[in-house]
Amino acid sequence: MKNKKWTLKDQTMILNRLSSLLDKGYTLNEALNFIYLNEHGYKKADLSHCLKQLSSGNTFRSALSQLHFHRDVISYLYFAEQHGDLEFSLRECSDILQKKITQLDKLGKLLRYPIFLLFTVGIILSIVHFFISPQFDQMYQSMNIETSFFSIFLVVTFSTLKWSGFLVAGLFIALLGYYFFIFRKKTIEKQMLILIKIPIIKRLFMILHSYFFSLQLSNLLKGGMSTFESLKVFQNQDLLPFFKVEGTHLINRLSAGEQLHTIIEKRGFYEKELPLVILHGQANGQLSRELYTYSQLIIEKLEQTIIKIITFIQPAIYGFVGVIVLLVYLSMLLPMYKMMENL
Repeated sequence: MKNKKWTLKDQTMILNRLSSLLDKGYTLNEALNFIYLNEHGYKKADLSHCLKQLSSGNTFRSALSQLHFHRDVISYLYFAEQHGDLEFSLRECSDILQKKITQLDKLGKLLRYPIFLLFTVGIILSIVHFFISPQFDQMYQSMNIETSFFSIFLVVTFSTLKWSGFLVAGLFIALLGYYFFIFRKKTIEKQMLILIKIPIIKRLFMILHSYFFSLQLSNLLKGGMSTFESLKVFQNQDLLPFFKVEGTHLINRLSAGEQLHTIIEKRGFYEKELPLVILHGQANGQLSRELYTYSQLIIEKLEQTIIKIITFIQPAIYGFVGVIVLLVYLSMLLPMYKMMENL
């Protein structure tokens, strides 16, 4: 079956509707049927396909996977199958997707104009470098005017910017080659060890890992599983390779007699507060509650981190563009003053 792909916004909307209907007492089939009656086009056909899949004994996760829903949705549903709280997982997943959409929209709005400015300035620099500067050089030579220090400085600056652009493009191509031919062939653990050496990526990854691990472990414990059984759930899934490896590692270390908070602390892939939360939750017998509360705090921290990054990028681009425009203006104006002085 090949249909139009659901956008993140559409996925968020249907997950939110399903969560709301399940909360009102609908079964999953009843909720899907209700939404099916109010949809049109490819969405109606896809929902009909979901209902047929459920009638055939397939899981809801399998049905949405065939519709190419976001990987986050599929992974949330996998864990929901284990702990049984589908309504909660759908609500959490729709909230996460909505936050992702909001942040992407903010990033797009903030960067749309600066990127346009960079593109425009790039064209202006090319015109100045390849057409205007050579004309001024010829005029200097024909009038026997000595090139000023500032004019030489501008030429060197433009040349540096040009070669810097080539260098950035070359580095980008080299990074793509490294990713496809070397990085992807490494084990998940080795990949993570490389990524956490990059400050910004390390920060984001540690927050994301801490959020997802604490939220899903909380739900599994709330569903009546032991810590060991919950980690088995992480180990047995194939949707998230990192957490599959983590599940295996944590189980092995627990079997060797280590404490969960100690293992997490040694891994280096999580926020430093997570081991303390686990220790505190185990001490008061409320590990599930403590982990869930922590997961909500950590997702707020992620939003704040993203906002800080976004608000730094835009002024930096504006500042860079402003300096370039000033240099372009001076590169055209100063030679004219130089010629007027020599008349």
